[in-house]
Amino acid sequence: MMSYLEEHYELIHKTPRLFALHVTREQLLDTLHQITTHTSFDTLSQLTCTDWIEEERFELGYMLTNALRSHNLMLKCSIARDKVTMPSLALLFAQAEVMERELHEMFGIGFEGNETLYDFALEGWCDIPPMRREFDTLAYVNAHYDFREGREDNLDVKEEIKKRKAAAKSAKETPSGA
Repeated sequence: MMSYLEEHYELIHKTPRLFALHVTREQLLDTLHQITTHTSFDTLSQLTCTDWIEEERFELGYMLTNALRSHNLMLKCSIARDKVTMPSLALLFAQAEVMERELHEMFGIGFEGNETLYDFALEGWCDIPPMRREFDTLAYVNAHYDFREGREDNLDVKEEIKKRKAAAKSAKETPSGA
């Protein structure tokens, strides 16, 4: 199994059980077909997205698991944030349909060939996809919800964390009984 991958791809050994390789958008389907045909990596167990906003790209991670569940192979594929479409894997892996729906809703990525890219968890959502880094969660909550207004526990989380860290540091520095 691993010998085929090492012969045909630039395989990156992450750990004894985890391997990775980088593919382009254009190579993705053919590479997955070759891997599922010639190795025992037969299950798509995860589909992830990382938003590299500073580099103007998304990195998708397709995690494959072998039949014995003893090894994992991550295919990484970068795409431009402004041209966010990928081919759907739903014909290769049935579970990809749901994973792609989630990434579509949370990041705005289109998956060509997936006909189920409609409301998934965010019914009627009409704002920036909420997992994109330019989405301002606090501004959204403040603009749409007033349930915390006037409550004594409506505190700025960042400021409260700073205060608690300072208090913990002060308590450490002050000897007990002083």
